[in-house]
Amino acid sequence: MRSIKAYGSRIADFLTRKLRLDVRFYGRSASWLTIAQASAVVRGIATTFLMARWLAPETLGQFRYVLAIFGLAGIFSMSGMNYAIIRGVSKGDTAVVRPALKRILLIAPFGALLLLLAAGERYLHGEAGVALGLVMAAIAYAPYNVVGTYGQILTGQQKIRELSIVAILNNLIFAVAFFTVLVGHRGLLAITIAYFGFDILLRGSLTIRELLRMKVAGSATAHLSLGNNMSAISVMQTIGWQLNQILVQRFFGYASLASFSVATVIPEQIKQTFNNLSGIFLQRLSRHERTEARLQATRRHYWISFWIALGIVLSYAAVAPIILPWFFPAYPDSVLPSIVYAIGLIGLTGTVGVNFLQSHNEEMKPLWTYYVINTVLQFTTSFALVPFFGAWGATWGQTITRIGSLPWTYPRFGKGKNDVPPTDSTISAEALPVQGS
Repeated sequence: MRSIKAYGSRIADFLTRKLRLDVRFYGRSASWLTIAQASAVVRGIATTFLMARWLAPETLGQFRYVLAIFGLAGIFSMSGMNYAIIRGVSKGDTAVVRPALKRILLIAPFGALLLLLAAGERYLHGEAGVALGLVMAAIAYAPYNVVGTYGQILTGQQKIRELSIVAILNNLIFAVAFFTVLVGHRGLLAITIAYFGFDILLRGSLTIRELLRMKVAGSATAHLSLGNNMSAISVMQTIGWQLNQILVQRFFGYASLASFSVATVIPEQIKQTFNNLSGIFLQRLSRHERTEARLQATRRHYWISFWIALGIVLSYAAVAPIILPWFFPAYPDSVLPSIVYAIGLIGLTGTVGVNFLQSHNEEMKPLWTYYVINTVLQFTTSFALVPFFGAWGATWGQTITRIGSLPWTYPRFGKGKNDVPPTDSTISAEALPVQGS
């Protein structure tokens, strides 16, 4: 047993030197997050899988429409503050948390108002059930936007194991509770209340716990600047993503939106796994200086991510024809659209580059360039394809957007007049964090 451990340790040391990457840390983190994501899949089964089997396509489409409008209201969520909290906490500037939450809650009423206006519009069209669902979403909007703060705090503190354990417990409890509601109540109102209510109660308690035990220290100014920039960027991203779903519903109805949701559910779960790792990338990159050595190492990691993403796409294309008909027998035509949608996961390569740009305020210009191009592609493909091809148009549009904007995520330094020139150092001096730090 000792010889096996020693051999594994030598392999880890070799890969750390070869890849300029803390293999032990990322290996442990990826393992814990994979387990946590598996629990998220169970949660997804309790929501999309069971609803697709038990609910009429019209009801499922209505629920997805409520979520789409809720997502569109995310333009007022100040979601960029999540990045500010992760970066601030990772640098010891825990003072950023409370001002970030105050900014989120200050803007949140505008999102609730948007949901109420959408509810009024549906009511005038004779859809009282959808309108009531949107009213419930409006009530939940403000608390829902802040209850996930515990995740950013724990990520910034590098407590990946604790984060994964609480995520597992949260997802499993939610799955059981939602399943219990779904067994007895299959109306849109009950589903909407359960979906938002359970999440607010479970995650809210975790966030309160972290806020109470966290000591306030450091400065918040620079991190809030990142949060403001990322919040502005997220407005464009939110509109672009939700536009697809809204156009599908408006041109082709709730049943077509339900088909699009089924085709995208598993690729989006895969994407969420990368998003979970994204916080770790940002936490680690935020601790490094702006050097040429760090840039070269990040570019190496960028290409490693590309090959990983490509492998994921090919693997999913192989298993999708087997698992999708079993999970979603009412949607036999979802296999090919799901595979096409999954091709866009190659764009997840950009996770490394985007987090590199987020880790330093000097890289805001190239970060904005990427997101503007991404949003323009999203809007163009949505309006050009969805009105004519429906769910298929939304599928191709998202795939084209993710792959087409990928070149602008390649790690590079900004060249603005206020940029600090990168310093030169050896990779061993700063690129590899101390193990266990």
